[in-house]
Amino acid sequence: MKIAKKDILPFLGFFLITIGNGKYLGAKFGDLIEYLGIAVLLILCYWPSKEHHVSVTETIKVLFLTSLLSIGAFIKGAPTKACYMIAMTSFALMSFALMSQSILSTNKRIKIAANAIFWGAVFSAFIGLITGTLGFSLGSDESIVGILYVSGFQVKNYCGGIWLLLFVLNYIYYMRNGRLGHKERTVLALFLLLIVLSGSKGALALSMIWILLINFDKILKLRKNQKRIFVFFAGIIACLIGVYIYNNILINVYTYAYRMRGLSNLVDYLLQDLRNLFFGVSDIAYANTGFSYTTNMRQFLGWQSSVEMSYVNILIKNGLIGYASYILIFKDFLSGCKRCTAIDQSIVKSLVIVLLISGLTETYAVSIHYVVGPAMYCLIRGLIYQDRGVYIRDEF
Repeated sequence: MKIAKKDILPFLGFFLITIGNGKYLGAKFGDLIEYLGIAVLLILCYWPSKEHHVSVTETIKVLFLTSLLSIGAFIKGAPTKACYMIAMTSFALMSFALMSQSILSTNKRIKIAANAIFWGAVFSAFIGLITGTLGFSLGSDESIVGILYVSGFQVKNYCGGIWLLLFVLNYIYYMRNGRLGHKERTVLALFLLLIVLSGSKGALALSMIWILLINFDKILKLRKNQKRIFVFFAGIIACLIGVYIYNNILINVYTYAYRMRGLSNLVDYLLQDLRNLFFGVSDIAYANTGFSYTTNMRQFLGWQSSVEMSYVNILIKNGLIGYASYILIFKDFLSGCKRCTAIDQSIVKSLVIVLLISGLTETYAVSIHYVVGPAMYCLIRGLIYQDRGVYIRDEF
């Protein structure tokens, strides 16, 4: 696909965020490359053009929701650097949720974003190959099928998120084009295979949930006798899958047990002090101990705990008050999609549900370090406002 001049910045933004999480480049440049990609997308959010009017009302909403997400850090006395980091990352997320309608507003742009992320993964794999950081191994205990391939990214769950996002973006592109033939299904099957090889069980589960959600309307349109047959076999398959997942995955996935223990320990602590419950514990998470956010929290909650869950992340950084911002933007998404076409309504609702469910395993929905969250927020906003001109109706 030929890229026009006006499409270069969207391509560059998603490409930079993707490669910025490469194992080699991340170690060499830190978060610099990711932040450059975020900056490019933010320019698109706030740069006025014939196609994109920057609404003052929407900008005020972004600032208001950003203040709800970052006020806890200032009140709790977190280090100054951490306070401004939380404020800036919150501003970026809220901007993508409320101001990004011009970024992925057409099918062509959706495909460009998918291509940018794909070539970012290819570039990361190439760098990994020549630097010995590719992350390919046979007989790996971390893998689902004994083969692990993380394409040069820092962790397998990030790699799985990349392939999940590419699966979803291409699925949407084909679906909105009215084209889901043999060639397209082969491409989607390839991304599913890459999700499996990444070893990310969360990404694999989310891809299955996506398929079910996006085809739910088709299931409802089945004739009565077809529905009975479908429900019967779907019930049997669901039971078998449930038993398999429990016996072979859940009870053996110690990392998920760590996540749940982290949530439980955090809630127990927060309930003892309403101030911590409402404003979070960013002062503990970002304390000047010389250790990272994750290490600080695991030292505090216990080494058998982890904080790799969106809902835990919000409680730590933003407190209970931070949930208000996410509730408002997801309410806005669901309210706005009512004016979309039937296909786009199905897509938006499915994306919202996948993002909400992902919060039980990953931090996609609350982090700019994963390209999944920014891309999905931009996609949802673009689908909702693509046919309404440049002026945005107020929702809140």
